Amino acid sequence: MSVYRQVPKAWRFHDLMPYRVREVLLVSSPYDAFILEQDGQLSELVFFEYRDISQQASPRFTHAASCEEALALLGERHFDLVMTMSHPADGDTNAFGRQVKALRRGRPVVLLALDRRELAELRSQLDPEAIDGAFLWTGDSTILLAIIKYVEDRQNVEHDVRQGDVRVIIVTEDSASHYSAFLGLLYKDLMRQSHALQAEGANDLLRQLQMRSRPKVLLATTYEESLTLFERYRPHTMAIICDVRIPRGGVLDPTAGLDLVRIARREDPDLPVLLQSAEDSNRELAEHEGVVFVDKRSPQLLAEIHDFLYVHLGFGDFVFREQPGGPEIARARDLAELEAALATVSERSLVYHAQHNHFSIWLLARSELELAEHLRPRKVSDFKNPDALRRYLIGVLRQTHRETHRGVVSDFSRSNFEHDAFSRIGQGSLGGKARGLAFFNMLLARSDLGETAALPVSVPKTVVIAADQLDLFLDTNGLRSFAYTTDDDDVAIARRFLAYPLPDAVEAELDFLVAKLDCPLAVRSSSLLEDSMHQPFAGIYATLMLPNSAPSAEERRRQLGDAIRLVYASTFSRNAKSYLANTGYRIEEEKMAVIIQPVVGNRHGDRFYPSFSGVAQSYNYYPIAPQHPEDGTVLVALGLGRIVVDGGQALRFSPKHPEVLPQFAKTKSLLDHSQRVFYALDMSQDAGEPGADLSRSVRAYDLEVAEADGTLWPVGSVFSAEERQIRDDLSLTGPRIVTFNNLLKHRAIPLAQTVVRLLEIARQGLGCAVELELACELGDWGNPRVPGRPRREPELFLLQVRPIAVPGSTSIKVATHFERADTLCACTRSLGYGVDETICDVVFVRRETWNPAHHKLIAAEVGRLNATLGVEGRRYLLIGPGRWGTADPWLGIPVEWAQISNVHAIVEASPKGYDVEPSQGTHFFQNITALGVGYFSLPAGADKTNPEQDDYLDWAWLEAQPPLRETAHLRHVRLERPLALRLDGRTGRGTIVRAAID
Repeated sequence: MSVYRQVPKAWRFHDLMPYRVREVLLVSSPYDAFILEQDGQLSELVFFEYRDISQQASPRFTHAASCEEALALLGERHFDLVMTMSHPADGDTNAFGRQVKALRRGRPVVLLALDRRELAELRSQLDPEAIDGAFLWTGDSTILLAIIKYVEDRQNVEHDVRQGDVRVIIVTEDSASHYSAFLGLLYKDLMRQSHALQAEGANDLLRQLQMRSRPKVLLATTYEESLTLFERYRPHTMAIICDVRIPRGGVLDPTAGLDLVRIARREDPDLPVLLQSAEDSNRELAEHEGVVFVDKRSPQLLAEIHDFLYVHLGFGDFVFREQPGGPEIARARDLAELEAALATVSERSLVYHAQHNHFSIWLLARSELELAEHLRPRKVSDFKNPDALRRYLIGVLRQTHRETHRGVVSDFSRSNFEHDAFSRIGQGSLGGKARGLAFFNMLLARSDLGETAALPVSVPKTVVIAADQLDLFLDTNGLRSFAYTTDDDDVAIARRFLAYPLPDAVEAELDFLVAKLDCPLAVRSSSLLEDSMHQPFAGIYATLMLPNSAPSAEERRRQLGDAIRLVYASTFSRNAKSYLANTGYRIEEEKMAVIIQPVVGNRHGDRFYPSFSGVAQSYNYYPIAPQHPEDGTVLVALGLGRIVVDGGQALRFSPKHPEVLPQFAKTKSLLDHSQRVFYALDMSQDAGEPGADLSRSVRAYDLEVAEADGTLWPVGSVFSAEERQIRDDLSLTGPRIVTFNNLLKHRAIPLAQTVVRLLEIARQGLGCAVELELACELGDWGNPRVPGRPRREPELFLLQVRPIAVPGSTSIKVATHFERADTLCACTRSLGYGVDETICDVVFVRRETWNPAHHKLIAAEVGRLNATLGVEGRRYLLIGPGRWGTADPWLGIPVEWAQISNVHAIVEASPKGYDVEPSQGTHFFQNITALGVGYFSLPAGADKTNPEQDDYLDWAWLEAQPPLRETAHLRHVRLERPLALRLDGRTGRGTIVRAAID
């Protein structure tokens, strides 16, 4: 089933205006064409008219000097509109129009006359089946705009009203010279209004879509035509502009326009109406009907029509008054300002505007069609008092803002910041990490998760500094050459970057951001290549967490700016360059965006952290019955997620089987594998001058601290030594262990079910296996209600989504069963696919000198040997205990990527009693699997000398090989004949054969 259930309401505008006039054929004598062109080309005149109203693509005009030439061109090329002058060189206008329509049914043909008298004579002879309209050239090129838009509106109105609920303005005027004069003004005002609304759009796409929803203008020349239009589009009629004296029954009727207005006003008493007449006696009648009147003979006629549009149709600002014609008491230019003004204007003003539907009229003019229709039926009498009306209006405006900006990437705007869930500073790429978040934000907005999940899910408020700003930073400060070529260490690079200002667009918003995001901040990398399936760059670039609690706003601003610079600097760190070299990309191809988000969590004393964090994967590389690979797996821990992604002790469960915890099957493993510490942001530390230690603000704390904070009990249990059982009651004495029993076993919140749905949405959306980084804040769950404070419900936050590589679906079988005597290593928990017979170098940890306390020293030794082999251009097999790449040196060798950048395959082989779960769900694990590094995970104590073991390593043979190099903890051997590495990702079996076998 598709995850797409709904799309943003603005997207329905995408299909509006299907008919566009792009090619116009002008048929006239050369002299008439010259009159139109005056001193320039006709296409240029139209181009400047379109530019003046901020329209991007103007139509192109082609001239034909005769009807015969025009018909020939129509047979050769496509034209959307044919415009004929009153003096075609050959043939009559009606006959020509019929011939044009015979070539393509429905193609619009309009007449443009150069003389008022001539137009009057021609109109009486025009066949409406042949000619679609007649206009007068007044010397103003806006008539060309009016004709084009008039034709487009006629063609599109039925579709756009049905598809996009757009509004119509009905103009009833029988004088072609008169409507030729003011239609251009009307269309210009309409287009400028649409363009003005662009500033309120979330991004360029939505702004362009918004412009398509402008009202349509429909021209009628008789009472009957106008009444037909009103009856057809009655629910969508936005306004009527009507002459008082119009034809009815084939003759001019001096009151037909007034009768038409009365019919419309009976249907909609607040419908804006403009009556026009050359007879001043009709002014009193118009005023009696409560409609606006303009004198057609007025020297300011066009200005008065303009005023009608801006005052009565809401084309301008919303001006608050307390009575008609009263003094202005407040003004709103956009929805945000309207919301702010509603909170302060007087009750009398509020009621006055509500009674006359001014709010819905103004919203209609701004294409907020659904909101206007929602407000229009509501009456002041529906509310107990004006204050209830005020709260209602503010509430629906806020909800509209949220819905409009939900699931989209908005251009950063201070006025819309409160409503923008995801915004961008700059115009460049979001980078991989931010792109994944933006995509999932869209998926959440379109899915039914909000209706089907009892645990709310959201993406934290996100501001992305686009990747183009790094280019500006490098070029403006002359850092590009240095960044690409330097061999300086990471501390020196960071100091160099910290010495220079950020781009103007970023610097300008730092004060605003630290003021509005008044909480701890996460400043995260989002490189162009980051989080792709085959080069995830997981953990390669910097993520910093800022307390954002310094007393001085200037200090908070400096800290945020420095954090951004340090993320930029990490793009060119040694670890990043080493990793990049393995991907085949050059450093010049990498770009860096920066994500700024509130840290999920709550403050507990001097610590800030979430209730728990974790990683969820839709594919489980190492399932244990009853689990299946496709069930996925989740790794969670109390506090910040660093302990999870860095390979520390955390709790693993299957979201399909949350009550089954294989790692707690035995008492010893329960105590060995339980989380012992948690990470939190230290709020007591002033960030000071940022330096090389990018993680200085995040510290590890013992579980006793969490218990004192009141955050351990939802996820913790007690091991009763006397009963040899786990008790989910922290009032008992005994070792504290993190079991998540309250959430998984007792289902206190629907965590597992929600994760299953999240993984399903992400997997369908990305079209592949996925990994999610999550954090949860339990709020006031399980605690008594605090009087006077709204209850905070549990909420799950998505911090990252990335595709992950899984075993291939290839049908080609890789042989992995060989004679035990020929095999160096056999493994049933391996990752990778294929056969390699090129590896002669093996680096392994010496068993006789191994000590977990020396793991940091071993990592450094591995790095030096890796560099040596890199210079020699040799790949190698790496063998050693525990969880490689972990940040916890007691669980394995804490190598960084740069220290193993030339490795071809890794064997995790631990001595008996040193039981550590495989590296699944960590940054290190994602990087090695994505880059195709073979991976073998052996049970602790696996040794070929034990004939009962199917998984083993031939330690005796390996240790008998003569060493090429040896360090305090490592031995490097070079074999005469290469090993044969055979990996079958379909079955998880892997074999390393001592010599290549056919």
